[in-house]
Amino acid sequence: MRNGVRFCAPGALLATTALFTVCGAPTALAQETPTETTTTEGDIVVTAQRRNERLQDVPIAVTALNAEQIESQGLLSTHDLAQAVTGLTITESGAYVQPFIRGVGSTVTNLGEQGSTATYVDGVYMPAVHGQWYDMANVESIQVLKGPQGTLFGRNANTGAIIITTRAPQHEFEGAADVSYGNYNSFGFRGFLTGPISETTAWSLSANFDSHDGWIRNLFRDGETIGGGQRYAVRGNLLIEPTPNVDILLSADTMRQQDPTPILIQPINGYQGYVPGDPGIAGLTPEGPYDFIGNENVDFISEQDGISARVIWDIDSVTLQSITAFRTYGSRSIEYDSDTTPFRYSAINSTDEGDNFTQEFQLNSNGTGPLNWVVGAFYMKQNANYDPLLIRSGVVNTFITAQQVTEASALFADGTYDWGTFELTLGLRYSTEDKSYDGQRNGVQLVTDASASWEATTPRVVLAYHPNDDFLLYASYSQGFKSGSFNANGLSTLRVNPETVDAYEIGLKMNPMPGFTFNTSIFSYQAIDMQVQALDPNTNLIRITNAAEMESYGADIEIGWRPIDPLSLRLGVSYLHTEFTDFPNAQIFVPNPGFTDGRNMPILADVTGNENVRSPEFTINLAADYTFDLASGGSVVPSFNIYHSSSFFWEVGNRIEEPAYTLINAQVTWNLPGDQVALSAWGRNLTDEVHFRNVAAAAQADRQAADEPMMYGVSAGFRF
Repeated sequence: MRNGVRFCAPGALLATTALFTVCGAPTALAQETPTETTTTEGDIVVTAQRRNERLQDVPIAVTALNAEQIESQGLLSTHDLAQAVTGLTITESGAYVQPFIRGVGSTVTNLGEQGSTATYVDGVYMPAVHGQWYDMANVESIQVLKGPQGTLFGRNANTGAIIITTRAPQHEFEGAADVSYGNYNSFGFRGFLTGPISETTAWSLSANFDSHDGWIRNLFRDGETIGGGQRYAVRGNLLIEPTPNVDILLSADTMRQQDPTPILIQPINGYQGYVPGDPGIAGLTPEGPYDFIGNENVDFISEQDGISARVIWDIDSVTLQSITAFRTYGSRSIEYDSDTTPFRYSAINSTDEGDNFTQEFQLNSNGTGPLNWVVGAFYMKQNANYDPLLIRSGVVNTFITAQQVTEASALFADGTYDWGTFELTLGLRYSTEDKSYDGQRNGVQLVTDASASWEATTPRVVLAYHPNDDFLLYASYSQGFKSGSFNANGLSTLRVNPETVDAYEIGLKMNPMPGFTFNTSIFSYQAIDMQVQALDPNTNLIRITNAAEMESYGADIEIGWRPIDPLSLRLGVSYLHTEFTDFPNAQIFVPNPGFTDGRNMPILADVTGNENVRSPEFTINLAADYTFDLASGGSVVPSFNIYHSSSFFWEVGNRIEEPAYTLINAQVTWNLPGDQVALSAWGRNLTDEVHFRNVAAAAQADRQAADEPMMYGVSAGFRF
């Protein structure tokens, strides 16, 4: 086992991915139903261009995973996707999921803010960063689109999009259930049921529940553990087909997560003092990344609920689609020990909540001619509130309440003309954003109707050479746009500028022989006014600043190979270089020369030439599984996946570095005769590698949130 985060001078490399799974891999039965994303020939079918196409025919860098691949690699939630998707890293801050694709992403967790990667579930845009956590219990397929996708996939798809499709209701009754148990008293349940109501109506219901004890010890409270928590999700779908050319999918879901593990409460170097002259606590010294000393055991709760209606109407040569959704979300941090000491000097209690309404219309051609096109319109309104944010500092308490309203609308069009060997794609999106907010401190109105508007027109151009089904060469340019904002957390009226990304890519997709795919791409991104998160040293609250300019370039390779029918292999390799080409006034924390106990001081520095955060130079993922058919019936399927990340930095000053690490996961599944029962033994992080969900610099101390240690257990799956 290696030690944790290390410190280094500017110029070192960066890398990590936070993993959030506590209950081991599901057995094979949970995902055995054939999915619509795989043809009988084994070709993955994707919807990256708003129509069904073979993955190998799409001139976009896409990683697609069907249900079988998700199960065999032990991916339990979206937090695990980096293990299987090249160029993707995912970290967490509380309940907020923070994807980075090819070195571009967002760490922002301010009131009402959204990430730079758009997430969709069954066509519904999930704007809140709370909504980017999703369990894989009922997932049919996942597609990760790399590069700006605003033309086709809507708002804030500045770095890419994560497209999740759940299992559709079936007209035959069937179900599956999976239970697992492991170390740290981890328990998991996943279930799926579906069946008919009538010849034109079917339903489905999925549910999952996970719980585990904590692996982080609070030495000040006699070794009491924190980080234990639970989460559950329930989703119901109703499919109505009133006529042969109309499909209506009604959905409702609820999700709740209670787990303080991702909260930044552990000082990296064991520092326990805050007030000058404070002697700390004698005899209590953290021994490693899973120990800390605090006066409270922090708790964190996140929840969201939603309803949606998707209507698809085939009208002669076109298809009209309407997607309507309403979602509520909220999170609550209880006694966040912001002073990182065992004394009650300061703490933060916060409650943020909100709701959003989205409506999207799409009109698609039916794909029978040389021209395929889609036009559409999008609208969103979001209300977000702090109610309240309590900052406790000594004998002085500060109450902040704030309300932010966002309205966004867009028109978009995208079309591809096929000349037989060559294909030309042109797309355009026009976006408008309006934001306003009010804020109060201790009951005094400090901000009244601060407002701003932004607009942008973003293009997409692709030229592809596609002489046959086994070869595709393409070159593309696309532009992404993420709206500006305010720093509502600190009740500031200063605007945050919009963020734009110009992306250039050349890609190659090949099937040189049966059962073998080779996809690669090289890319170059230019991010202007990239939105970067900083910590206000006076309030401990997060605020947003703009990095003037950042470049990212590199290459991805993905290989899939089935040399013989029982054996499946997947390999992904990513190379990435990121650099701030202009960032003269960045806020960073450096060691305070007046103290030797780990305290920092904030300064403004020119970080031009530094690397961007959370962007490893190299990542590698390798997965394999082999099916041994038994003479007595049934089969045994061993599988493993390995993820390696080179080092990366956690903050723009390039002072705090995550060392390179490797995660090894494995499972063995015994499918009993009849394929109705399966038993599995599984292990995650089998080498007990220390890695982190999040790390941040602060005035009191650099803080970390350790990810899970080695996890292992058993599972049983049942299908009927």
